[in-house]
Amino acid sequence: MNVLLRKTGNSTVITIPKQIKELLGAEVGEEIEFVTSEDTVIIKKAEPKFDFDKELKKAMQQYDGLLKDLVDK
Repeated sequence: MNVLLRKTGNSTVITIPKQIKELLGAEVGEEIEFVTSEDTVIIKKAEPKFDFDKELKKAMQQYDGLLKDLVDK
């Protein structure tokens, strides 16, 4: 499968075909990784990075009622 390199501003971009996006299991907004070796490039879904603040916020929302009950005791 071939895709065309395009110019957008100061960047060169490619469009990832729908079939490849689905094969990767990637969604818009997620990171992909380019792994290079000599003249070969492998495109793969990047491992998600642990976001402490995001996980803390999620836990605080999940346990909000419980935490408030503990404070009130």
